[in-house]
Amino acid sequence: MTIITEDAEPISRSPTAVIADYLRQSISLSAILGQIWTGRWLVIAGFLLGLCDGVYSVWTSPAQYAATMVISPTESDIGGGEIGGGATGLLADLTGNLGATKVPKFMQFTLGYASSGVAELLNKRYDMLCQVYASECNVTTHSWRARTGWKERIGSFLAWLGHLPDPNAGRTTIDLAGYIKNSVKLEQSKQSAVATLSFVNRDPKFAAEFLTKVVKGTNDYIKQQNNEVQRRYVDYLTASAAKTTNVEQRMAIDALLLQNERQLMLTEVDVPYAAKTMDGPTVIPIYNVQRTLAIYALIGLVIGTIVAACRNLVPRGWRFW
Repeated sequence: MTIITEDAEPISRSPTAVIADYLRQSISLSAILGQIWTGRWLVIAGFLLGLCDGVYSVWTSPAQYAATMVISPTESDIGGGEIGGGATGLLADLTGNLGATKVPKFMQFTLGYASSGVAELLNKRYDMLCQVYASECNVTTHSWRARTGWKERIGSFLAWLGHLPDPNAGRTTIDLAGYIKNSVKLEQSKQSAVATLSFVNRDPKFAAEFLTKVVKGTNDYIKQQNNEVQRRYVDYLTASAAKTTNVEQRMAIDALLLQNERQLMLTEVDVPYAAKTMDGPTVIPIYNVQRTLAIYALIGLVIGTIVAACRNLVPRGWRFW
């Protein structure tokens, strides 16, 4: 027979078993459900308050409009008019591999529509910075109003602390490029070389005009860039042809020069260069009333449920229910 004394060591248990036993004894799901059921009027009140807040938010928020444009590559980009075959290898030898790989113009468009170069062109041509940030810019004097608020003060302090430029200074084309990148969404089809651009704004007229200007500005920016490159190729090949005495090499250079002159000509014609518009801009209102009401009502329901479940944790003298 085993005799257990008072000094005997207790049977050791794992920490997870101890925690599980404590939670099992201190937390009862049935008790929590009972608390919620007895305080169901709090759940209903939270749901109704959230729904009312959603109605107020929908009523006071301005309407939103979505402008969309469907674009596709231009014929010059599809028709295989690029440099190819043995001429490509010859150009690579003559120019140090600069022309060995040519990026399609439509790809240049999809990758560069939110670049700082496009933003600079849009601002120079349409004064786009003042239009986008109209609340901060004086259109007459083109001076920027000071941005105030607790977020701006914190940003200024952190910039001063790190010896950085003031982030609340006047807007630049970098801000405009960031605005285009965040606001203009590009969705490209996986089945075909077609893409859809979309932009949401409170002003339907501005939404359509802004999207149109972004497409035209991107086309013109790529055209300017390629015009400079093609002109250098033409000048280089013209000089090379004048110095070449080998007949076969001269014929290859002439053929290559003809192709580059054709590409240069395309950059000097006032037509869509990289992307053409297939449809749009089409402007439609955004109906998100049901979603907004559902989100606010769900938030109110969750808050009401939490209050009902935890109301006994509040001292009785502090309760209002």
